[in-house]
This record gives sequence, C-alpha cells and structure tokens, in this order.
Amino acid sequence: MKKFAEASKQTLKFIFLLVLVISSFCYAMFQGGFVSWFLFGSFLPIALYCFALFFYPVKKIQIQREINKYEFQAGEQVVVNLTFSRTNHFPIFFCLIEDDISINFKEKYGSSLKFLLFPLFKKQWTYTYQLEQIPRGEYEFKGHRVVIGDPFGLVRKGFYVSDEDKILVYPAFINMTYEPFENQFELGMTATKDKVQRDSTMAISVREYVPGDKFSWIHWKQSAKKNEIMTKEFEQRQSHDVMLVLDRTPHPNFELSVVFTASIIRAVLKKGAQVGLVSMGDRAEYFPMKSGNFQLRTLNYHLAQVEDDASIEFSKMLELEQTFKNQHSLIFFIVNQLTLQVVEKISSLSVRRGHLVLFVVKGKNEKLNNEQLELIDLARKRGIVTRVIYEGAFAKAFDRG
Repeated sequence: MKKFAEASKQTLKFIFLLVLVISSFCYAMFQGGFVSWFLFGSFLPIALYCFALFFYPVKKIQIQREINKYEFQAGEQVVVNLTFSRTNHFPIFFCLIEDDISINFKEKYGSSLKFLLFPLFKKQWTYTYQLEQIPRGEYEFKGHRVVIGDPFGLVRKGFYVSDEDKILVYPAFINMTYEPFENQFELGMTATKDKVQRDSTMAISVREYVPGDKFSWIHWKQSAKKNEIMTKEFEQRQSHDVMLVLDRTPHPNFELSVVFTASIIRAVLKKGAQVGLVSMGDRAEYFPMKSGNFQLRTLNYHLAQVEDDASIEFSKMLELEQTFKNQHSLIFFIVNQLTLQVVEKISSLSVRRGHLVLFVVKGKNEKLNNEQLELIDLARKRGIVTRVIYEGAFAKAFDRG
C-alpha cells in the first residue's frame, strides 16, 4: 500500500511538471514577445533536468559502510565512513542520507543519523561522521535511506538499501583495587594485596590462566588437551570470591550502578578471585562464579544490554531468589535506593556475619536524608557492611575507614 501511494505521488508530480511545461509554452506562443519566451527558455532546462531525474536509475547508487571497530567502551568515539559510487556523472544536486539504526540508539543518543550531501557530478564520494560519547548498548545498523532531488523540490526520488552492521558498547569502568574489608573474614585474618591465597596442597579444579598465577600451578595435561594454558584451582584459605547482586529498579542513577558493577568485576578478576552476577530486573538472570577473560566478556556483554526494567520491588525479588542459600562467598548488593524492606531482607539471609556488603550508589552532589542515614545505621547494626559510594569516588570503594 505504501509503495502504491509513493508511486501515485511520483506520477502526479510528473503530470504536474508536464502541465507546467505545456502551460509555459502555450503562454509564450499566444503572448509572444521577449519576456514570455525568456521565461519559457529559462524554465525549459530545469524541466528537462527534472524529467531526466524522473528516469534516473537511483537504485544503482552503491553505498558501503565502514566502522573503525565493532566493540567500544561507553564514552568512546565511533567513526563511520559512508562510500558512495555510481557509473555516470549525471548531476545530483542534493542527496539526503539516513543511516538506519536500531530504535534503542535513537532513544539513548537522542538523534537520528541524517546527513545532507551535494555530490553534483562526482562518480564516487565519501562521507565521514563521528558519534561522540557513545552510550553503552548493542546497536544494529540496518541499512540506508537515500533521497535525491532537484534544486526546486519538484522531483524527489528515494530508495532503501540493506546494509547490516552491529556494534557493541561495553559499560565504562573505573580502575580500582579490590581489597576485601577486614571484618569480612574470620577473626585474626586480614586482607592481602597479593593474589588470592590458596591451599596449594589440594587442587580441586582447573581454570584459565590468569596473569600472576605461579608457574607451578599450571596443569600441563589439561593445557595440552585444550591448547591453552590451564591453571590448577586450589582450595581457598580465605573466601575472596564475590557474588554481585545488581538492583535494576528504575532509577536516574542506574547507569552509575552499571559502571560501578563493571568496575568491581574487573577488580575482582584482576585479584585472581572468581566473580558471579545476579541481575535482578524484569526477570532475574544468574551468572555463576567463574574467573578469567571469558567471564569478564560474558558479564560485560550482559551489562552492555541491561536496562533498569524491574517491575516488582527489589526486596520481593530477593525473597524469591534461591541463589543466596548456602552461599559461602562474599555477596555484594548494589542499589541506588535504600529501603527498610531491602535492609530487612538482606539481613535475614542465612549468610555468615560480615559476608554481606551493601553498596548504595549516589550521584556526585546527592545528599542523604535522615531516613537514609537511619537505614544505613540499621544495616550496619545487623552485620551488613554498608557503604555509600558517590560518583567520582568509585576507586575508593574498598578503602578502609
């Protein structure tokens, strides 16, 4: 139906242009004189160009998109080159291009990708545009919409060509050092700045090699089988492994929570410990604890796509979640808004005292009201290590004091 309407519109324009030419000729014939013929002679080249444009094979214009790379960190610049080519020098006064990209990009970036070019007689030309401060997400380029026309808007011809590309924008992160809080471990034990301490007398599994692992930990047989360096996983003397719980309740500071979560993941894996994630949104998504670069990519891919789309309260989701039962690792809860129900639900978990950590993520200039301060004090009294983390101070999340 849409194609029929467009074809009808073009036919009417063609008829209108033909009527204009005939009318101007008739006017010159019956009126006579220099002025009338001058008007007809001036309009005739424009009319001939418009007629030629009607029959110009616009779909033969070829477009190729090149992107500088396909994986980014949030905040980076994306450079896109559009190369146009055709087989003749027919003058094209203007060329309106729209790079068709997924709707989520338009919602986050706030604008569509439309550009006005003036190729004129060129057979090949290139247009380069940059996307500054690209937000996290997965975006799909679907194709190009092209419209050409004459200087007076009498004729417009367009077409759509598919040209699929996809870019993935991982969340930004802050470099931080993961140092477990002293009161998270048994009496008399303190955190160490070295890699996770393990009992090297009892290997319980194997994993991918992580920079900093000892040479003696390499499992040669498994390395030969998998054609990559595998390391023995020993029983831990101290539990440095972390299970992150991300609250995806809709909130203006949700992007800060994602950045903070991505930063902790990198810090924990760099420490040599394992990290897992429970992403609690419209549906809970669980990623078991693992280590290595593959786990980093897996969790970052999820964080690139995640949205604050929870439809029920965080405290109720905690009540339904079974992941925390018999959990011996550290559990980090990352929230933007603290409520009494959340504090009560977290404190009711049957986890050893000191192994529950609650991070409340706030904007740079936000201030806590009396109710929030009372809830933080209540959480600490119930054995939950509670910290308010402000934007710009994420690197200090594990500082003592």
